[in-house]
Amino acid sequence: MPGQFMWFDLSAADAGQAREFYSAMFGWAVAPAESAGPYHAWITDGQQPWAGITQATTADGAGWLPYVLVEDLDEAAKRAVSLGATVIAGPADGPAGASVTIADPGGARLALFKPHAGQG
Repeated sequence: MPGQFMWFDLSAADAGQAREFYSAMFGWAVAPAESAGPYHAWITDGQQPWAGITQATTADGAGWLPYVLVEDLDEAAKRAVSLGATVIAGPADGPAGASVTIADPGGARLALFKPHAGQG
């Protein structure tokens, strides 16, 4: 449903340490990522991943990035900018869909995400 959080990326300074911390802290199921790509691990509900852990390229780059589902990526990005947001990256196309990363007027980052047909 548009407007809902649908994925989370955790960019960690130490991906292995992040896996251990979140597994111990919350009891989250954390499994190594088996495919090539930026993810070192998946955080799952026991069946489906709902977040991915990547290696941060800088200490400042560590943190969570939530993804919000949108119906029209271009329109959502334009609307965000008209409301005071700044586009940080994208649009970027990935295996599951396309995204635009924005900073809201207060500087908080989030990604607008439009899944490819059949992906969402």
